[in-house]
Amino acid sequence: MVKKLRFITLALFLLALTVGAAGAQDEKVLVIGWEQEPPKLSPWADNTFGTLIYGFTNRDLWDWDVNRDIYPVMAEEVPTLENGLVETLENGNTRVTVKLREGMKWSDGEPVTTADCQFWHEVKMDPAKGAIQRENYPDVVESFEVVDDYTMTITYNKPWPDYTFDSEINCYLPEHVLRPVLEADGTIDNAPFGSGEGVVGYGPYKFDEWVIGSQITLSKNPNWDGEPGKFDKIILRFITDSAQMLNAMEAGEIDVAFNWADDLVDSYSAIDGVEVFKTDGVYGDAIWMNVGNFKGTGEPHPMLGDPKVREAIIRAIDRISLAEDLVGEGVTVPKSWTPEAFWAPDLPYWDYDPELANQLLDEAGWVDSNDNGVRDKDGQELVLRFFTTTRQIRMDYQVVIQEYLNEVGVGTQLLPVPSNILFASFNDRGILDTGDFDLALFALSSNPLSPAFSAPDWFGCGNTPSAEKPTGKNGWGSCSEEFDRLDLEVSSTVDPEKRLELAHQAQKAFFDMGFWHGLYLRPTWYAINSTVVNVDEAVKSPGTLSANYFNNIEFWQPAQ
Repeated sequence: MVKKLRFITLALFLLALTVGAAGAQDEKVLVIGWEQEPPKLSPWADNTFGTLIYGFTNRDLWDWDVNRDIYPVMAEEVPTLENGLVETLENGNTRVTVKLREGMKWSDGEPVTTADCQFWHEVKMDPAKGAIQRENYPDVVESFEVVDDYTMTITYNKPWPDYTFDSEINCYLPEHVLRPVLEADGTIDNAPFGSGEGVVGYGPYKFDEWVIGSQITLSKNPNWDGEPGKFDKIILRFITDSAQMLNAMEAGEIDVAFNWADDLVDSYSAIDGVEVFKTDGVYGDAIWMNVGNFKGTGEPHPMLGDPKVREAIIRAIDRISLAEDLVGEGVTVPKSWTPEAFWAPDLPYWDYDPELANQLLDEAGWVDSNDNGVRDKDGQELVLRFFTTTRQIRMDYQVVIQEYLNEVGVGTQLLPVPSNILFASFNDRGILDTGDFDLALFALSSNPLSPAFSAPDWFGCGNTPSAEKPTGKNGWGSCSEEFDRLDLEVSSTVDPEKRLELAHQAQKAFFDMGFWHGLYLRPTWYAINSTVVNVDEAVKSPGTLSANYFNNIEFWQPAQ
């Protein structure tokens, strides 16, 4: 039986005329299994598990609850047209005013002011100041002005309805910690902050220690002015193997496991004292094809650059049967990267058709000339390097997909690698960002609040990572000027009906690029030891976006 709480006994000795042991103090400790060790924290890396840490230590202006309703955190209120904090200027552009709550402090005791937000704006506007994610920000922000220590405005160079979550003001990192690094180096890329040293945040917990390969330790933040955390210490224990995570839960070595695969529901549910539940997911695992960045050259892929080869590969895979067999009945095979709520009613989809796959490969000139089971062309065999993470269900998918592709004469080399290698930045030689792959299987979350793709950042022409542009995110080299144009128009269209009509056109243009193909849309599963945590509504309502699973952590109650 797992104990209700782990106790760390601190023996206090008092020297006086007589020596006696003082009463012990008990700490409430929560241990969470963390399936990926991030290479760095956000924004220095785009690994989800690096961003998730900020749910404990850093908050921003606002957040969303499980019903997708927005609420203020650092801001006094969420700006809207109704409260006068959002304006449409004479030229049609959008201006937003944000007011910070007064009295907030960083975990080191320094005040939170608009100087922190101004600093982040400076870095986002200038690529030389850091190889970080910028999304649309430099392209759509016209100006940022500080009115006083607690009031600021941001003006967009077009109508911008998604100002709360796309190219929004950010205030979650401290200027007083990062400004000296920027002034000394001209960039924040080498800030120790990103590697877990000197991390300062505004959240219920503060960053204590990062033991590489082992765990991150957090403790209650004495300068947090919100609901105080109920656990004295939280440990994020790195366990990258699915079977080891399950074993750790069974052995009582961790109290929480999350984000595990659907086929493990019965196994986790069978553990004594463990409660299992799920929330709607925003992650869709998919096959990604390197179409225009062969080995990081920015050039078309010699095999996958041909649209007939791309279609043949997907036609050869029975994605619906795969999802039912490996995940479970009723699992959605996504037709588009955007959330299902915004899908076009006539969105195309490549059905399983191995006969057509063979025909397409023949037409593309790939034939098995030496009768070894693998097609070839001009002396090159059609063998693709197929990467994924070490997540078990992804590796299972790889194996079956390999069998499907063998049937049509396409060979694959299966290469499961640690997530911090697959998702590392261009400067850190990440496999995706350097284009050093042919096929990849992973998930990139869409935004459940908007039909926009944010094309320039992840899918846009001209955003392939390179030495000249290390912050580019389009490692697969997709490019459609029509898609870019449509998606940017979606981003700046205010009328909901017109916006959705444009989004449907953008989805079709995205499909026509043929580099992304959905496998399954997965919910987020949680297993929580109910002898350690009171599994109440606060625990079961973590949020709706891809990186706010623990933004309710201060409300988690220890079991009684």
